[in-house]
Amino acid sequence: MKNISIFLVVFALCMIGNAYGISNPFKGKKTSLLFRNSLSHNKWLKVRCKSGDNDVRERYMRPGEDWGFSFHDDVMGETLFWCTMYKGADYKIKKTFDAYVQDKRMPHGGSYNYVAQEDGIYHSTLIHRMR
Repeated sequence: MKNISIFLVVFALCMIGNAYGISNPFKGKKTSLLFRNSLSHNKWLKVRCKSGDNDVRERYMRPGEDWGFSFHDDVMGETLFWCTMYKGADYKIKKTFDAYVQDKRMPHGGSYNYVAQEDGIYHSTLIHRMR
């Protein structure tokens, strides 16, 4: 009976937190992966991202288009997203890379930005720090 009571209290707190926008203590910080197609000559870009728990559907991006998605870090500190970017005729030219690797020693909750250009994929990170 005691275990059921504890479960119900924790469950109620999570539900109240979701209803009022209070952060869930069982979720990590919110992180975003953002992609931009900066390929020249009207070339399309295909992006596909996966993690151990999620398979983000592939996205076909027109030239100049931005796209992204957000997720919460794993509380245990083991979030990993890897992505593949495809270009060229029939999307045969591809590059797979770790787009996000959670590190317990570093602050997270930011934006990880990737820009596809003819000569490579460029990366920048914006970390949101709490004061």
